Amino acid sequence: MDLSKLSLPEMYQLQKDLAAEIDKRKVSDKKDLLAELQNLAAAKGFSLQDVLGKAVSSKAAKNTGAAQFRNPADASQTWTGRGRKPQWVQDWLDNGKSLDGLRV
Repeated sequence: MDLSKLSLPEMYQLQKDLAAEIDKRKVSDKKDLLAELQNLAAAKGFSLQDVLGKAVSSKAAKNTGAAQFRNPADASQTWTGRGRKPQWVQDWLDNGKSLDGLRV
């Protein structure tokens, strides 16, 4: 691919598209590898959990916590109360309002 013929906006778009494709491939390749390893272990009479000695899941368990606060201006924006305050929470507090006013 001759990149010298692309304009700067085209190169930025290519960069975005490439990053997105890399992320998709990481997920799909990891999923495929896990299935392959499970099949190989099964062919030898083991489960992958037996071989690795730990719980194996195709999806990583992630506990994000339940939303405790909701943006009254945009209900799709929530916050668990952990970590850094979102800007909409900080704006709410800067206006002298109580955090309890955002509680779900």
